[in-house]
Parts: sequence; C-alpha cells; structure tokens
Amino acid sequence: MIKKRKGIFFAVITLLILAVIASIFLNYQNKKSQRIINLTAEDKRTDFNVLCNILDENYPFWEEVKQAGIDKESIYKEYAAKIEETETDIAYFKEINYFLKELKGFGHLSVLDGYGYRMYVDALTVSNQMLTEKEEKSIAPLVEVLTSTDSQKLYRLLDQSHEGFRSLVGLKEEYQNTGNANAVAEQSVISTEILKGGKVAYIKIPGFGLTDYQMDKSVLEDFFAEISQVPNLIIDIRGNSGGSDLYWEDLIVAPNAARELISERYYLFHANDATSAYVSANEITVKDMALAKDMILSEYADTFSGYTVDTAKFAPAKNPYKGKIWVLVDDKVYSASENFAMFCKNTGFATLVGTATGGDGGIADPILFSLPKSGLIVRFSMFYGLNADGSGNELYGTAPDVAISEDEDALETCLGLIE
Repeated sequence: MIKKRKGIFFAVITLLILAVIASIFLNYQNKKSQRIINLTAEDKRTDFNVLCNILDENYPFWEEVKQAGIDKESIYKEYAAKIEETETDIAYFKEINYFLKELKGFGHLSVLDGYGYRMYVDALTVSNQMLTEKEEKSIAPLVEVLTSTDSQKLYRLLDQSHEGFRSLVGLKEEYQNTGNANAVAEQSVISTEILKGGKVAYIKIPGFGLTDYQMDKSVLEDFFAEISQVPNLIIDIRGNSGGSDLYWEDLIVAPNAARELISERYYLFHANDATSAYVSANEITVKDMALAKDMILSEYADTFSGYTVDTAKFAPAKNPYKGKIWVLVDDKVYSASENFAMFCKNTGFATLVGTATGGDGGIADPILFSLPKSGLIVRFSMFYGLNADGSGNELYGTAPDVAISEDEDALETCLGLIE
C-alpha cells in the first residue's frame, strides 16, 4: 500500500513538473511570436520620445485635452515607465494604443492597428479611381507614410501573425467594425422613403465612405429625380461618423445647389517643417497669425503660428431639388459629416435639426506619422477648425438650427415642424 501511494505521489509530482515545463515553453513561444520585429528597449524609448515630441510640436488639441481634466505630463511619465516594462513588440504596441486613448482621441488621435492600416490602403485604392490630379497630390504625403518600407514591413508581419493586431483601443468610430476590411458591400446601405402622404422625402445615410460611391450615386440620382415635386427632403446623418468630403460634395450638394453657395472657415495650425509637406500638398496658403489676430476670434489663437482660410464654393446646379432641405444631426456626426453639417449651417443649404455634432470637421485628412524604429503609424488632425463664433469645432461641434432635448427624437421634431 505504501509503495502504491509513493507511486501515485511521484506520478502527480511528475505531471506537475511537466505542466510547469509546458507552461514555460508555451509562454516562451507566445512571447517569441509577439516579437514581430524584435524591438529593443532603446528602440521603444526612441519611438515613444519621438511620438511625444511630434505631439508637443504639432498636435493642435491640447486645450481640449486640458479641459477634459487630463494632465499631459503625468500621462507622458506614466507611459514612459509602462513602455520600459513591455517584454514584446505587441505589448509595446498596445501601450502606445493605451497612451493615446488617455488623451481621449481628440482630432482623430490614434495609432493604426493592422485593421486600420488596411482600411486606409483600401480607401486610398478606391478613391484613386475617382480623384483629380490635384486631389491625388493632396493625399501624396499620406501615401508616402503608408508605403514606407518600415511601415509596410511591420503591417505585413502583423497581418501574417496577429490578424492585423486587432486592438481597437483608442481608435475612432469609423474603424470600430468587425467586418472584413477588404469586403465591398453588395448593395447600398442608404435607405430612402416617402413619408406623410407624399409631403416628405427621407434619406438615411450612415456614412460618407467611398467604397459604395458609384452605387450610392445611382441611388441618390434616382431618388432626387423621383422626389422633384415633394416639398420637403429630410437627410438623416445621425450616427454618421464621416468618410470623405467628396461624398457629400459630389452626391448631395453639387446636384442640388439652387443658388451659388459659399462657405468660409478659419483653421489654425502649427506651421513648421513637420506640417509643411501636408500644407504644400493641399495647396494651402499659410497666413501669419501675428498679422491677423484681430480677425481670429478664438481665445487660443496665441498657441498657433499660422492659420488659413478655406472657401467651399458651389455653382448653381442645372436641375436642383427645389423643396426645403432638412438635415438631422447628433453627437456622432464627426469628421466629413461634420463638414457637411457646418456647410449646411454656413450657407443655408439645409436646416439642421437635432443636437450639437461631434466636431473635428477639417480642411484635410488627418496627417500620418511613422515612428522611426517600429514603423508604427500615428494619426491626428493638424488643423484646428473654428466655428463662426471663434470656438473650437472639435470641442463644441456645430450647434443645430433647431435644438432638441435628450428625450426628443430629431425625426419626429422635424416632421412636426413640417406639419
């Protein structure tokens, strides 16, 4: 009996030892698999320091960060220590992600994971099929970063070994999608309807992406022709977190401008070597802030070295919709859809109904920076857009013409106004 018990004891001990060895081996293999490009501790420190310097010198939304109660220097110090403790490349990438999340993502601030990288490449591939020479020039700096040797290598390896490093922490809503980034929708996601016995035409547009541009163009052209005698058109962009300005410019405003429409907006930014490529590519005229501070109503003007004025201009369309246009908005309206909302308010193209929008309507796409040691890409908007009253568009968004309370529905309110 004693020998039997000893045998069981030694068997159990042996199994425990084997389990420990297996655990150590699996842990080693897991860490090995997460060393994508074998960054050293010094590489990580260099990357992080470069990132902090880029933000200090170029990021325009520090006032928003401050008003959100965030101590930038404390966050810098905290994550410098955390990055020192990372043992693998993937752990390091995640800490960069968490670091940017701490700053609340104002102005599209985020790191591109493999999924976001593919979406950028896919979007540029689609847009290149319809861009003018001038528009192609405007995105050249973005293409240069996305196609740099180090970044291509990193994201290719992430794709192969970690399903694109699908950590979406800190990314804005337009990338929070679990679907296949390469898939092209088979049918338009636009929905159209005739309401109130033929008195109201209704269009719901969830996003301004270019993937379904041609399909949506066909749907909208047919619908606009169908509703030519309908007295009211409601365009619902609630929940629309952006895409491309080309979408709303080409498919909504250009064919329906009943008169000449001109919208003028001011943008502040840091004019320096790091931003010059984007300024040049977009043919932006840099104006000296010191010469025109009395023209800029923003109380934060002193923190910027340059500004520019962007003018969006549309000639009268040949056969525009002649009824009254309403646009439904909420706090999820952001980026390109924000630009559309602001254009409507500035020009009177449509009456906005709903709640204040999300903000960050910009003059150009967010800029991209590739970190020197890893090739990891960080993005943010370099232009600080102003509302007509001088307030920051990112912080306050665009106020609707008809504001609703939290317990009201914008569509019901709009239909009530029409009645």
